[in-house]
Amino acid sequence: MAAEALEKAGEKLGYTIKCETDGSGGVKNKLTRKEIDACDCIIVAADKNVEMARFDGKKVLKTSVSSGINKPEELINKVISGNIPVYHHDGASDSSEGYSEEKESFGRKVYKHLMNGVSHMLPFVVGGGVLIALGFLIDTIAGTPAGPTLGYTNPVAAIIFWIGKAAFALMLPVLSAYIASSIADRPGLLPGFIGGVFASSGYTFSSLIENQNLVGDDTAVSGFLGALIAGFVAGLIMLLLKKIFSFLPKSMDGIKPVFLYPLFGTLLMGLFMCLINPIIGLLNTALSNGLTALGETSRILLSIVLAAMMATDMGGPFNKAAYVFGTAMLTDASTANDWTMAAVLIGGMVPPIAIALATTFFKNRWTEEELKSGPVNYVMGLCFITEGAIPYAAADPVRVIPSCIVGSGVAGAISALFNCSLPAPHGGIFVFPVVENVGGYIVALVAGSVVGCLMLALLKKKRVPAEKAAKAK
Repeated sequence: MAAEALEKAGEKLGYTIKCETDGSGGVKNKLTRKEIDACDCIIVAADKNVEMARFDGKKVLKTSVSSGINKPEELINKVISGNIPVYHHDGASDSSEGYSEEKESFGRKVYKHLMNGVSHMLPFVVGGGVLIALGFLIDTIAGTPAGPTLGYTNPVAAIIFWIGKAAFALMLPVLSAYIASSIADRPGLLPGFIGGVFASSGYTFSSLIENQNLVGDDTAVSGFLGALIAGFVAGLIMLLLKKIFSFLPKSMDGIKPVFLYPLFGTLLMGLFMCLINPIIGLLNTALSNGLTALGETSRILLSIVLAAMMATDMGGPFNKAAYVFGTAMLTDASTANDWTMAAVLIGGMVPPIAIALATTFFKNRWTEEELKSGPVNYVMGLCFITEGAIPYAAADPVRVIPSCIVGSGVAGAISALFNCSLPAPHGGIFVFPVVENVGGYIVALVAGSVVGCLMLALLKKKRVPAEKAAKAK
């Protein structure tokens, strides 16, 4: 939309403009060296770092995508006026700052780093999630009963399911790696990736020493929140290492990116994650004990808490604690607590569906990239793949996570009010046939998803004016 707005404004003002775009489909209409040399000035309207070295020696104005959409004529007049200084690349970083339309705030810098990670993670979420859902579908058609192996019992389903799982396994490492690379450029990629692997696997000092292999501690998996922390910490570690190694002789510049940065960056990041993952383990234990105590007081309250926890960190300690608690209640022969699993399942289904609804009915709250991936979340939500919501939560956690928590909590409460119960630990909509009071369960799912959607619409700001949003439809 920014490219279209700038092109129309340029045509109106009588200037020739070529717009290079870099969205989810990659770079399109790429500027050639000859075109860059021939142009008078350059506008970079982006919410993530772009390749800047090629613009060395040209007048460059950096601004946001929203400015490119909302005030293209003002931007063009500003660069044509001649008051924009010539950009000089520092030779070390593609995140070098050109002349900015306005001083970039700390929050905006954080947002740019987040979006770099999210945009690279999205293909893994979509591709892996759809394949996992397809595995469930094939297994259901093949007649596999609801149970822990649903999705990978039939040979064809198993192949498709585990290919999807393999893509999913790379989701968090890619998120943290590209957050780190946005902060520290290419040297941040490896330590960021390592941080994401540790966050998703739960590696601790004790698991590495005692197991003597790469089997992590399930209770210490920090999930996507851990990966977010890992991405920013890895980037800061690499900036610090760059500062430290800047005192080395210039003759050693060639050895820094191929030896010193990878060696010390990986080591420091691994040590950091081994320090914070045990803290996550203690949190998991405390959450499990708290849920057990809560279950003895109120069925409705526990259902609300379990469902809300599933939406809190979508694969992190709260989510894991709720899921483990629900499955433990299923396997405990001394209790009849199938209703806890019903709350857990519906709590995990609501976030992706709420986001899908919001991207369908409130398009002007989302980026173009988020809108393209939105419909896939219908499939992920119905298949109990909560991770479909992660890219949206990572990009805007302050608004998305509370909305998902409230929506899931509402669904959990209604599920408990209708006395719904579920004897299967996984499967999403494919295990609905074994749900007790499935009608009430569907009502709970719809109500929770709609509440989450409306709260997202209320909290998220409109990105573009209404008339432009209508054109985007």
